[in-house]
Amino acid sequence: MKMRLYLYSICILLSISLLPAEGFAQKSSKKHVPLNEWQFGAMVGFGQYYGDVSNKNYFSKLSGETKFSGGVFARRIFNDLTGIGVNIQRSRLYSEKDQLSDGTALNYAYSGNVFEFGVHAYMNFTNLFWGAAERKVNFYGTLGLSYLSWTGTLSDLAAGTTVYTNGATVVGLSYKTNGLVIPTTLGLDVRVSPTLSIFGEGSLHTVMSDDLDFYADGFPNDIMLFTHVGLVYHLDLGKTKKKRPSSRINESPLDPMTIDYDNNGPNKGTSVEPKNVPVLDIQMEKTAPQAKSFEFRVQVLAKTNRVSDIRSIYPNVKFDYPVVENVFNNLHRYSTGTFYSFSEAEAYAKTMRNRGIYDAFVVAYQNNVRIPITAEMKR
Repeated sequence: MKMRLYLYSICILLSISLLPAEGFAQKSSKKHVPLNEWQFGAMVGFGQYYGDVSNKNYFSKLSGETKFSGGVFARRIFNDLTGIGVNIQRSRLYSEKDQLSDGTALNYAYSGNVFEFGVHAYMNFTNLFWGAAERKVNFYGTLGLSYLSWTGTLSDLAAGTTVYTNGATVVGLSYKTNGLVIPTTLGLDVRVSPTLSIFGEGSLHTVMSDDLDFYADGFPNDIMLFTHVGLVYHLDLGKTKKKRPSSRINESPLDPMTIDYDNNGPNKGTSVEPKNVPVLDIQMEKTAPQAKSFEFRVQVLAKTNRVSDIRSIYPNVKFDYPVVENVFNNLHRYSTGTFYSFSEAEAYAKTMRNRGIYDAFVVAYQNNVRIPITAEMKR
């Protein structure tokens, strides 16, 4: 019965992950934006065993009942909420038990090695509960189904003997050496660059067997707990490659409400009169005062790959000015607004931060080239 409930839960979460983004619109008016991103990660940490040969808590086990654990994964992200992936993990386990469940003294120890391969469904809880936005910090969870194989040894520390080990032949005893496992994970992901993030997570693995430690004393399923930290590389296939500079003016491949600048000068999209639209509220560009040769803007995004539609990154943010792209050293910077007073620009940067772009800040351009902001420019 318990196994069926686990399998039903996994099937439901996997089905949700494969639904189109519009399927969530019934619960919230905010549309979940389709993405085309792959994540490749590696993690290291330690594992703890919680089963029949165990009677210590998490912190007590840190004094000697932890062993190295590590793994890799690949994950396909479908939208700002869900994804699905595969994972491989190799871990060692060690645990001791000094008394039985009835209080009888015991001095057993279990040591083992496990190898795990499986699939998992991913969900971004930050976007689920607080709305979709590009954030540097995200809480997430996974639920999966894996195949587990193990080897191990059960020892009597007091007698200095081996009670049972893999491959041993004991009349009347027979133990499995593989089975299914249900891994559930909660983690915190911190973006450190457009393509890299670091994460920390805790993962509870419930084994659908009681044979992992070759012992039975009250636990119907053997359990493993892993604590990992790692790195994730984000490969965004939805961005288009940068085109070679051209001496002629072309229409921007971005949204027609976006102004595209490359190293050869501006390519302006179609002029649009001010009107209410879902993302961008277009206005005419301001005329620069003759006394100043520079302008302030508010930078809202920087990517190593070009963004084909700014609304795919900020679907719920309202822009009051056209979005401008500048490319330098293969970094695509996106800014908005034209201001000739630093205080005006800073006020608009605060407005954009309040709307959900939490790292919006003021930048300065001269002849469409990024320049440092000096104290004199702020006067």
